[in-house]
Amino acid sequence: MVAGLATALTLGQPPTPAPRPSVTQVKPGVFQLGSIRVDTAQRELSVPAKVTDAQVLEFVACTRGGFKEYESALEIDTDAISFNAAMLLLGVDPAHARVPVRHFDPIPPKGDPVEVTVSWDTPLGTKRIRVEELLLDRRTGKSIPEGPWVYTGSTFVEQGKYLADIDGVLIGFVHSPAPVIENPRAGAVDAYGDIVRNPMTGALGGMQVTLTVKALAIDHP
Repeated sequence: MVAGLATALTLGQPPTPAPRPSVTQVKPGVFQLGSIRVDTAQRELSVPAKVTDAQVLEFVACTRGGFKEYESALEIDTDAISFNAAMLLLGVDPAHARVPVRHFDPIPPKGDPVEVTVSWDTPLGTKRIRVEELLLDRRTGKSIPEGPWVYTGSTFVEQGKYLADIDGVLIGFVHSPAPVIENPRAGAVDAYGDIVRNPMTGALGGMQVTLTVKALAIDHP
């Protein structure tokens, strides 16, 4: 089983000189890819993250040290190739995806649905919120509508380079081809510049949190 997962780690990815974490079985059905913990039975992954100091947002989450941190709500402790591999282990299928063809694509992306949450410890226990709650629309004074996100898997560009790795982004909301997970809601292009980190969640810049992604039931013909 571990050998099969190791294959999935590089499935569809171009050769790269950068070291990638190996797959370690923690217990039956639970695997570790660097800092990412994958539960294949629950179809769920979790990974440490940090709330950034960014205010006006264009992405939900960037990679560790990603240069898009200045416009991302979260910095995730992993790289894009490992994150995508972990998503594949949850059973999502790139064949179901409609990847945005350009930044601010007016046509919403499609893909297998996932739920994304953020949690952290408080004196009263663990607090968990949907990631949508982190994104406050200044035009309405409310967070963006609740609902699933979609796995698009990013895309490859010239010389077989993985765009999510190049741009250093994992979760987006303005309909971009780069992120591994995107926002299927319409109106993202019009919202650019109006989405800020929601101060009412209690998730403050510099806080250590956990990002959880759960693959939802797939309803495809």
